[in-house]
Amino acid sequence: MDYWSRIEEETRLVQEATTSRSSSTVSLLHKVFSHYAEAFSLVKPSEDTKAAIVRMGLISQNFNTLRLALDAATSGYYLQSIVLLRNVYENWLAFWYVAKFPEQSGLWLDPRWDRRPPKAETMRNKIDHPTKETKSKLQGFYEELNRFAHTDPAAVLSRLRIIEGRPLVWVGVEYKPDDFAACSYALLLWLGNMLDAISSWIPETHDWYCRYQGIMDEILQFLGDYNNSYRDSSA
Repeated sequence: MDYWSRIEEETRLVQEATTSRSSSTVSLLHKVFSHYAEAFSLVKPSEDTKAAIVRMGLISQNFNTLRLALDAATSGYYLQSIVLLRNVYENWLAFWYVAKFPEQSGLWLDPRWDRRPPKAETMRNKIDHPTKETKSKLQGFYEELNRFAHTDPAAVLSRLRIIEGRPLVWVGVEYKPDDFAACSYALLLWLGNMLDAISSWIPETHDWYCRYQGIMDEILQFLGDYNNSYRDSSA
């Protein structure tokens, strides 16, 4: 028996189910990714060359990571999709950290074992935040991402099924709309953050910027609807 072919077929079926049964969410994700990709052809950094290179590299890397996370979520690898987001978070912090401290660009361009980029907590404490509440939320989100980056009960509990009164461990993937919605929430949250970051390099008079405002409204609508449905189900 060709087990690899079975795995591939199972993944394909989950992808088809996701695209069909969560079509509006998938369409929104694709729309946001398209806008993110378009931005790279329009950016005009205004800062020091080294800082610009580092910051562009960080948002480019995050594009690839978020793209992989979307593929994982669409294929039913929900926990694996979330695990990738910690790196996105840290690169996003670094993007704003280098904007404030461009003289430290060399930490990313000239890597040495005894001179590493700052830890996430250090960068979070040094970059500017709109409010103390925003800073606190970022810390809480990072702590939540750390759960999935290390061993956690979710790694086991997400695999368990009770069939005829007996606990069984599920192997493989299956379409789970609630899990896909949760992954989409996290993906859109960070896609929105990355669009906000790259928009700082695009003239506000450009058509991209006008469409960006509408896309951000759609993202916020999705996040708000998800939060409301989550509160209703928890009541």
